[in-house]
Amino acid sequence: MKFGYRINRTCQKALDYYSKGNCKQLSNDYQGAISDFTKAIKYNPNFAEAYYRRGNTKTMLNDDEGALSDYDKAFELNPELAKSINHKKFT
Repeated sequence: MKFGYRINRTCQKALDYYSKGNCKQLSNDYQGAISDFTKAIKYNPNFAEAYYRRGNTKTMLNDDEGALSDYDKAFELNPELAKSINHKKFT
């Protein structure tokens, strides 16, 4: 059962950093947000939403190349994310 516990703990750490990143982004601490989203990705490399939010934050810092790279990875991991975002923009 140790293996399952480790996976759950790792996923929880990814969610914790993702949440912290969202808070920092809302507080205009963009560098802190990027750092936390990066940590979330470290704990869960398949965390599409963390790539997407990090891309959004990079856009706020005019890092268009970095943002595009994160968006590409987010949509590669979860194509439904791209559909959802496009749907929200046009409805």
